[in-house]
Amino acid sequence: MTRPRPGVRPCRAGGNGVKIVFCARQRRGDLRLRKARAAFCALVALAGLLGGCTAARNGLGTHDSACFRVLPEALAAVHDRGHLVGERYLQPRALIIDLRHLTVPDSIADASRVATCLVAFTGHFKASSVKRGWGPMGEEGRIAIVIVRQRDLVLLATVVLGRIPPRLIFAHVFPRLV
Repeated sequence: MTRPRPGVRPCRAGGNGVKIVFCARQRRGDLRLRKARAAFCALVALAGLLGGCTAARNGLGTHDSACFRVLPEALAAVHDRGHLVGERYLQPRALIIDLRHLTVPDSIADASRVATCLVAFTGHFKASSVKRGWGPMGEEGRIAIVIVRQRDLVLLATVVLGRIPPRLIFAHVFPRLV
């Protein structure tokens, strides 16, 4: 009879099972199974960590997500021209336009009392060629910011700007426009 080697379990060989032989094959199979289980557990843990990190780091809030409903109205206001830069939700009284020596239209002044969505576009715009256009710094500009009331998707105004004045809140809402 053969002596067992350390770490090797006996297995039966032969038809009638009389002779005992020590096999290394079963040990290799058990080792492979343990490695496969460990790899699977590591993969599941990694997927859970990555999924948890991305879900909590979403850049849009609940209000910003709802503002995607206003995109058709915003595109219609600029007649499908320009490139979409972004959209943001603004709470009531957050729409502050502090332009000295200019009269703000009533539609924008009234917008400070309701929740609004701002949609910004870049391109070449004229205040006369967009719906409800207002050009506080001239009639032409490279930026159009569409203001839509979130509650009922009513277009309040389209502000046409050549550049973002530092005193406008738009500079903080759309930092890529500055």
